[in-house]
This record gives sequence, structure tokens and C-alpha cells, in this order.
Amino acid sequence: MPNFQEKPSAVITGGGTGIGLAIAERFLKEGWRAVVIGRRLDPLENLKRRQPEDVLVLQCDLTKPESVHETYDLIAAEPRFNQVRCLVNNAGIYEKRAFKQTGDTLWQAMFETNLLGAVRMTRELLPLLEKHQGSIVNVSSTLGLKPVDGTSAYSALKAAMINWTQTLAIECARQNVRANCICPGIVDTPIHAFHGQTEDEKAASLGGLQPLGRIGQPSDIAHGVWSLAGPGSEWITGSILNVDGGIFLA
Repeated sequence: MPNFQEKPSAVITGGGTGIGLAIAERFLKEGWRAVVIGRRLDPLENLKRRQPEDVLVLQCDLTKPESVHETYDLIAAEPRFNQVRCLVNNAGIYEKRAFKQTGDTLWQAMFETNLLGAVRMTRELLPLLEKHQGSIVNVSSTLGLKPVDGTSAYSALKAAMINWTQTLAIECARQNVRANCICPGIVDTPIHAFHGQTEDEKAASLGGLQPLGRIGQPSDIAHGVWSLAGPGSEWITGSILNVDGGIFLA
């Protein structure tokens, strides 16, 4: 069983904005250190400036195996940050497009970032997670369980992430590493076109889709991730947690 009395680290991909940033902030609030990873350094540095002693920022292109390997080397070489007890595979791209308008370029881009990038990062960090009996939390989507019009590539790969998570849970249990998946619903992040709308506009256009009457906030997802990774979660593995305001049921 992991010793949560030590100060552990969480590694969060796509950690500069939106859900990833909220997840990093939640781990920091709970007394962990955070390794935040992204393609652009500027958003990551904003978090580091707030808590320089507990944040390590690393630039990484998940579509390039050599970049992911270099990122692992940098984490492993940092004594204050290599006590990795959680990897959150959050990085992803989204584009709504009808299947007839999707080509190989879009499918390949979605595959490389939304699934294979997470596979690469997990493969590299697994030795550290095994050493510290850590856990993996993959950020999928309710679209991976219940797709909607115009999301064929995104939904298919998020469904694959859910299945892969459960396979990881079976295989990694031998080394006391857990794997769980969180499925956000509609969350107010820069990835969506409605992000710049006023609160009234968002409520009018999207609130009615949610049984709970509002779209999600990144902090809602961060709370769900923490519930799968923090103390008290030691017997949770292979779980698929919807954090979606009930939209999966609508």
C-alpha cells in the first residue's frame, strides 16, 4: 500500500490550461508536488510562478516518442519530483466534424495525441509508478460511452481509452499499480467554442442538456480525479467514473 505520509508527485499531461490546470491545482492543494507537461511552456510557467518549490514544468510533444522519453529522463533525474504516485493522461485535442468530412490527417492527429500519446507516457512512467505503488487516471469522455453526431474520430478514440484503461487495471495490478478512467461531460474549457460566451449564454444554449442544469467546471473534473488517486482510493481500479452533470443519462 502506498505511503501517503511522504510528499508524492503527480504527473499531469496537458497541464497548462482547463481541466489539466485544475487537476494540477487540486493535487498541489492536497500537499502533493505536480509535474505539469504541455506543448507550450507559457501556460505551464504561470502555475510554477505561484508554487515554484512544488511545480516542475516540462515541454513535451506526445506525438514524438523521443520527446516523451526525454521527459521521463528529466522526471527520473529530479529527486524532489520522481516520487511519482499518479499519472494523469489528460492531454487531448477536439474537433467536431461529420464523418464524411474526416480524412486520415484528422484521424491520425486524434490518434497520436488522444490515445497513443497517453500510451507512450504511461509506458515510460510505469517503472516509477510500480516503484511507488501509484495509479494512472486517464481522462476520457462521456462521448467514449455515448457518441453524438459529428464526433466519430474523437468518440472512437475516447472509447478505446476506456477499454485500454481496464486492460491496464488487470495487467498493472500485479505490481500494485491501479488504473482508472474519468469521463467528463460538457466542461467549460478553451477546447470548446462556447468558452468565450457569457454565463447567461452558456446556460441558455447548454444548460438544458444537463439534468443538473449547468455545464461542468474544470474543478469538477479535478475533484473526480482526486477521488480516484488520493488516500482512500487504494482499492479502486478499473473504474469508469462519469463526471457529467447526468448528461450520460439524458
